[in-house]
Amino acid sequence: MLADRLRELAYDKSMNLKEFCSYVGVSYRTIQNYLAEKSSPNAQVLELLNAKVGVSANWLIFGIEPKYVDAECVSTKNGAHEDSEFVQIRRHQVEASAGNGSEVASEDAAQSYAFNRKWLGKRGLKPDTLSVISVRGDSMEPDLNDGDLVLIDLANTDLSDGKIYAVQYSGNLFVKRIQYVPGDTVRLVSRNAQYAPIEIKTPEADGVRVVGRVVASMHEW
Repeated sequence: MLADRLRELAYDKSMNLKEFCSYVGVSYRTIQNYLAEKSSPNAQVLELLNAKVGVSANWLIFGIEPKYVDAECVSTKNGAHEDSEFVQIRRHQVEASAGNGSEVASEDAAQSYAFNRKWLGKRGLKPDTLSVISVRGDSMEPDLNDGDLVLIDLANTDLSDGKIYAVQYSGNLFVKRIQYVPGDTVRLVSRNAQYAPIEIKTPEADGVRVVGRVVASMHEW
């Protein structure tokens, strides 16, 4: 869990949580919200943690090794030199359900996919906070098919109406379109009309955790 991994980072530094917050430059209240699973680290916090302790965003969010970014890879952005036209984004063995829910697996990367550095830059996407995972189920067809790969921006955890996100809820990981309704209610909406929306009346209280926004998809034949 995110809370356990944050405590582990503090332990690695031989600090308590308050000391760790002060060291990283993040308020203790913010970390408390993460521990209570009321919110997830945003781009600024992920960058601070990476800069201060060298932690990998994929490990912090998904629990996927390695925990720390190799010092040699920091300057070359996931193994690709800064002057390279492409950057490698790792695909992890994590499946997000487009149906009724899929448990999150914490396994190492299976392979990498090359993305154009300029394409990422124009969209404000940073390689260190991106992850490729697969989709299971048919509830998002025809937008997303079973087996499709999606590029997740782990730094984008602020829900925006009408956008597609990877969301953890009740121990399952979903890929759904977000719809806001009156009364502090969020719906996880499927593209396939055969699937009813999942309505969450109080997202924070119900333990909803936004993993990141889906920013691109790829179809494998």
